[in-house]
Amino acid sequence: MKKYRELYFKGTLEQLSEFVDKIGKYAVGDWKIEEQSERWKDYLFFDYIGDIVDKARVSIYVGDRIAKGELHVGNIVPIDKNELNVDEYNAVLLKFYDDVIKPYKECGTELIILEPSDDIFNPVSVITETALKKLEAFCLRANKSTGSAHPYDQERWFDFICQTVDDGKMFDSSTLARFLQDETYWGKKPNDFIGVMGNYAWDEEQAYELAFEYDNLCAVLLYYKKTRRM
Repeated sequence: MKKYRELYFKGTLEQLSEFVDKIGKYAVGDWKIEEQSERWKDYLFFDYIGDIVDKARVSIYVGDRIAKGELHVGNIVPIDKNELNVDEYNAVLLKFYDDVIKPYKECGTELIILEPSDDIFNPVSVITETALKKLEAFCLRANKSTGSAHPYDQERWFDFICQTVDDGKMFDSSTLARFLQDETYWGKKPNDFIGVMGNYAWDEEQAYELAFEYDNLCAVLLYYKKTRRM
């Protein structure tokens, strides 16, 4: 499953302030930095107007983040169309890193500029290994036409949900839905297979139903733990 790449900058207030003041000088060629307005005074906007990747605007929120010692690319929006898919978004971010950020990084700054994050989703970046094994056990044995309806499937599903809540490391519902449909991780259902159990990805409808159920049950468990002070 592909995911959006991230780009972080970490350092002291002085190092980050210097970055904010000077990074515009590195937006050259197919890049230009937008002048800050009163409305958007807490943001840095970089527009890519070339033809190698999609024309897009890269934004970095400064605001109170600078005092916390960390800035990051918060969003990339297209200029000529309605939206960017994951690959298009990541291509713009890598282009921004190569053309603008890397030259600044090589100028001798002491600011910590991390490499762009990987674009392949790793579930243990969100949940624990223990929780992942329980999710895998559920997905392998579950009836993929009924979700968590069967009592045995429900038991394994609830065990996974409780594990993530106990760990304090939980999926957001959209990520879980996409992950459950990821054929590169779970496998692809053979075209001639008529069964309902096996090592293959969930279909979209069942994946979103499970993710919605997961989100609601996590909220209930968190409320219970909070109000019962467990």
